[in-house]
Amino acid sequence: MIRGALARFKWLMLINPIRAGGEFGVYGEIAMLQASAARHQIVLPEQRELYDYWRSKCVEGQIPTREDINPAEIAQFLPTLSLVQPIGEGDDRRYQYRLAGTKFWDVYQREITGDFIDNLPEGSRRDYWARVLGRVIERGRPSAGVQRMAVSGRTHMAQFWVRLPLASDGVNVDMILGFDKFVKLSETSLAPVENTKIYA
Repeated sequence: MIRGALARFKWLMLINPIRAGGEFGVYGEIAMLQASAARHQIVLPEQRELYDYWRSKCVEGQIPTREDINPAEIAQFLPTLSLVQPIGEGDDRRYQYRLAGTKFWDVYQREITGDFIDNLPEGSRRDYWARVLGRVIERGRPSAGVQRMAVSGRTHMAQFWVRLPLASDGVNVDMILGFDKFVKLSETSLAPVENTKIYA
C-alpha cells in the first residue's frame, strides 16, 4: 500500500508539483472544488481521514480553533499527532511543540513536548520544517508531503506528514496540527533517493 501511495504522490508531483508537494487552499468561492482536489492529493488513507475531520471543523469558511479539535474523536491518531505553536514574528519566529505523541519518543529518543524545533537533534531538518510551518501560517492552508529521514538511527525510515492550520480567531493561524506516519524505506520506493531529496 505504501509503495502504491508513494507512486501516486510522485505522479501528482509530475502533473501538479506545487499542489502535490505543498499547500492547498480550502476557502473562498471555489472552496468545494479546492477541498476535493486537496483531499485527492493527500497520499495515505490516515492522512485523508484526519484532513476530513479537520475540514468538518471548518465552519462558515473559518479555520478551526484548537478547542474545536477533540482528542477523543481522533484517538487513533494520537501517537503521532502534534501541536506546534509559533512564537515570535518574522526572522525571530520559533516553533514550539505544545504536544507530541508518544511515538515521537521512538524517533528522537527523548520527550519533545515543550521543546523548540530548532533544538531537535542533528538530522531533523530543522530549516525544512521551519519553511513548511511558516508557509502554513502565512497562507492559512494545509500542507502535506513525504521525506526520507536523516535523524541518526532513523535513516532507514520515510516520514509521511500533513500539517493543518488552527486559529483562535478563525483567521490568523496560531497553532498547527500535525500528523506523521513513519514507515520503513524498504516498504516504499524512496530507498534509492538521496537524503536531500525531500518534498515540501
